[in-house]
Amino acid sequence: MSLKEHLEKYRDVDEDELLKKLSDEELRKLEDELDELDQDDPHLPAGLRQKDQTKKPPTGTFQRDTLLAHLEKEAKEHPDKQDPVPYTGQKRGKAWVPQQKMMTLVREKVTLEPELEEALSVANDAELCDIAAILGMHTLMSTQQYYEALSSSTIVSKQGLNSVIQCTQYKPVPDEQPNSTDVEDTLQRIRRNDPDLREVNLNNIQNIPVLTP
Repeated sequence: MSLKEHLEKYRDVDEDELLKKLSDEELRKLEDELDELDQDDPHLPAGLRQKDQTKKPPTGTFQRDTLLAHLEKEAKEHPDKQDPVPYTGQKRGKAWVPQQKMMTLVREKVTLEPELEEALSVANDAELCDIAAILGMHTLMSTQQYYEALSSSTIVSKQGLNSVIQCTQYKPVPDEQPNSTDVEDTLQRIRRNDPDLREVNLNNIQNIPVLTP
């Protein structure tokens, strides 16, 4: 017998008659099967992934302050569980100590040409600062000393490598000159369509007359 023929006999079954013949326990089990939800569905809230199986009726409305007071009272009345072996702070065994690698500094002697040796021996701090900037040793000087030495062909910085870093002096920027355009005269020329008026600058005009009703 095929599956289709097997299901044909259930086509004319009266569901209401079947439900009437079920007992209360069987109806409760059937309801549990129908209310079963997918517990792994991430689109459902956590409280709805499993049906409520509480049989007790609610004792009253939810009161948050009363619940917190009850939980605090229960926590104070029940003592903490004692550890089988109390902690005394005693350390057992040998403490681990990381091995420190001994680093030996090796100073290599650099031999320069006699002309360079003589030039470096008589150079002052300002000249050494420029030489360090040319060689790219920017960590030995301030940023201002480094860029001044690169942008100029002469020695600009008069301070040495061990000088105290000072802040850059603030260069004040002068205010723009006020616009001397006569607003009333310019407006009249625009109304007359003056051919000599080719450009109008209305920026930075002070004391513009404002008409009040």
